[in-house]
Amino acid sequence: MKVCITHIFHNCFVLDAGTSSYVFDIPAKRFRTGRAFEALQKTIADQDVTVFFTHSHLDHFAPDYVEVCSTAKSLKAVISDDIEEMYPELSFRNALIVEPDEKYSYGDVEIETLMSNDLGVAFIFKTREGLKVYNGGDLACWDWETASPAERNFTRIFFEEAVNRIADRQVQIAFSNVDRRLQNLAGGPQFIDKVQPQVFVPTHAFGRTQWLEGIHEKLGLDKERCFIYRRPGDSMCFEVDISRKGQ
Repeated sequence: MKVCITHIFHNCFVLDAGTSSYVFDIPAKRFRTGRAFEALQKTIADQDVTVFFTHSHLDHFAPDYVEVCSTAKSLKAVISDDIEEMYPELSFRNALIVEPDEKYSYGDVEIETLMSNDLGVAFIFKTREGLKVYNGGDLACWDWETASPAERNFTRIFFEEAVNRIADRQVQIAFSNVDRRLQNLAGGPQFIDKVQPQVFVPTHAFGRTQWLEGIHEKLGLDKERCFIYRRPGDSMCFEVDISRKGQ
C-alpha cells in the first residue's frame, strides 16, 4: 500500500492513505507560519479528511481548525476530551470526543486511545484498508535531568508500559516525539527498538528541523524507513505492507 506523508509544522502532518487523508495536531495561529497554512490547505484540498487532536496545548490544537481545513472535501475530527473542557464555546460538529484508554469506531476507522504522560491522549487507529497508525501527541519519555529521581523513574516506567502496548498493536506507521533537548531523545531509540514500525516520523521539532538530518542513525533506523523533512510542505511516499507488522 502506498502512503504519502507531508510535514506541516511541529507535530502536524498529513497522512494520505487509501481513499482518505488524516491530519494530526494542527497548531493554533500563533504557531502557524503562512507557509505552513498554505501547505496544509494545498495538501488536503478536495480530500476526505479526518483530523486528530491529541490535547489542548496550542502547539497541538487550532481552535479555528474548521476554517483552516476549509479546502477539504469533507471534514471529521477526533478530539481529546480536555480540548472540549478547555473550549466549551466551540460546537465541535462532526467530531468524536475521546477519553484516555478507550476504544471507538468512527466512520470507517477503528480508534484506540492511550493516556498521555503530558496531557490528553495518544492515538492508535486502523483504517478500513487495514493500515495501523500510531500518533503520540506529547506522550514521550520526558526524562529531564532537573526532575526528581521519583519523577524520572515514574516517567521511564510509564513510557515503557506505553511502548509495550503500542508494540502489541503491531502498528506500521508511527509518529513519535524525538526531542533534541533530552539525551535520550525523548525515548525515540527505545520506541524504535520495541515497536519496529515500517515507517517512523520524528515529531516535536518546533520548526527547528535542520538537526533532523541523519537522525535515523541515532535512532538505529534505516534511512528509507524514516521521514526526514526540513520545511512545511515537504513530503515523502512509502510502500507499506499492511499484511504484516512493523519492520
